[in-house]
Amino acid sequence: MFQKKLFIALLALATFASCSKEESLNPTAQISGENVPVAVSSAVAKAYPNTSIDFSIIAPNSLYAADITSTTKEVQAVVSSKGEIKEAFTKIEGKDLPAAITSYLETNFKGYQLIHASKKTTGSPTGFRVEIAFNKEHYSLIFDDKGAFVSQMTGNPGFGPKGGKGGKGGPAPVVTQLTLADLPAPVKAAINAYTFKRGMAIIAPDKSTIYNIHAEKDGLSWSLTIDSAGKILSTKELKPMPTFTELEITNLPTEIKTYLDANAPKGWTLKKAMSIAKDNVVMHYHVLVNSGTSVLTYMFDKDFKVISKPGKGPKDNPSMPKPTITEITKDQIPAAASAYLTSNYAGYVFAKAISVSLDGTVQEIEVFISVGTKKYKVEFDAAGKFLSAKLL
Repeated sequence: MFQKKLFIALLALATFASCSKEESLNPTAQISGENVPVAVSSAVAKAYPNTSIDFSIIAPNSLYAADITSTTKEVQAVVSSKGEIKEAFTKIEGKDLPAAITSYLETNFKGYQLIHASKKTTGSPTGFRVEIAFNKEHYSLIFDDKGAFVSQMTGNPGFGPKGGKGGKGGPAPVVTQLTLADLPAPVKAAINAYTFKRGMAIIAPDKSTIYNIHAEKDGLSWSLTIDSAGKILSTKELKPMPTFTELEITNLPTEIKTYLDANAPKGWTLKKAMSIAKDNVVMHYHVLVNSGTSVLTYMFDKDFKVISKPGKGPKDNPSMPKPTITEITKDQIPAAASAYLTSNYAGYVFAKAISVSLDGTVQEIEVFISVGTKKYKVEFDAAGKFLSAKLL
């Protein structure tokens, strides 16, 4: 009996050793009971030896994400079913982001919280991915190699296998460069009436794949969110977003303080103040003041004149008036703006430029250029200081 038990134990040990050897020669990984193709796991293991790797599916039988960690780096790679590493993003510090990206975030998401930043180290074109929290919402933003804004997905904080709450861990698996041919048939059918520009896909917290598509229709630009079955979850026209800037008592416009001193209860103190702008042009102000145990709301227009029936919050504000837009020549672009374009967009071709004015005062300069096959809108203030850039 002892010999029989010993034989069984040795047989089991030999079987375990054989399996281990086979697995090392043909590495696979499990994702919810499904095997990652050997070509996928082998390609990642070869490119990133001596690392910890977690796999997830972006598109079944097509694209896989690998979250790769070691003592010195964190990488997220997208791999085709044939083992081609299509793109890989390596984590970087926020301070290592290009100034153009930092400027874009400060201009469009004033007061944002940086969660995660990474640089595209494999795949073309290169660029950056940034995860931020802003106004209790989560944003995943993509920028190109020049720091120009490319696309974003909103409201999906689904971090990867090593993730967690509060922005800890790696970002949700994502592929940022999808062509029309990469899209599943149901998604293609859903955008049949649009002209496809570019797309990305991200894994939602429930493990489903969500597609964000930038497309054009009837001369307008649209952002569509579509599930893998072709159901359009949201459709949004891409318009410049309003910006909200909190003001302290020290930088509250003098005209507003004068009005409050004359009309608010004596002894008032500032609770909160905010300017609301469109295209970097302030349109109105929202001010809350403390008076004893009460909080009073005041609204002022662009000329600091009080609005008689203000809303309770910025979303209740009256419609923003349109600023004056004038087309200008290349020679009329501020020298600082021209120097920036020459330095950061070598060989660019000028298309057109416009100035945005309010009450006769230029607030912003927008320059439209192309570099090779790429088209950009680059924004500057009246003096030519860079504000942000967008890939069109």
